[in-house]
Amino acid sequence: MQGFNEKDFQRNMVMYLDGALSKEESREFLDSVMQSPEHLDHLQKEKSFREILRKKAGQRTVSPTLVQTIKSKIGDKPSSY
Repeated sequence: MQGFNEKDFQRNMVMYLDGALSKEESREFLDSVMQSPEHLDHLQKEKSFREILRKKAGQRTVSPTLVQTIKSKIGDKPSSY
């Protein structure tokens, strides 16, 4: 992963932050990022941005009645298989 171009960096950064890379790929990505101050800065900013979004979005709850209504409607549909 050493010396990747900007497109590869973006793709790998998203995959890293989403937890989609293997342990080995994550380690290689971080090793590469540590070699580039610009990439390290970009990774830190993206990680901070995602944390802010996660905190702001929060997780909303719905009523048990709504959940049951949705489940019953799903169960009422005939299977297309």
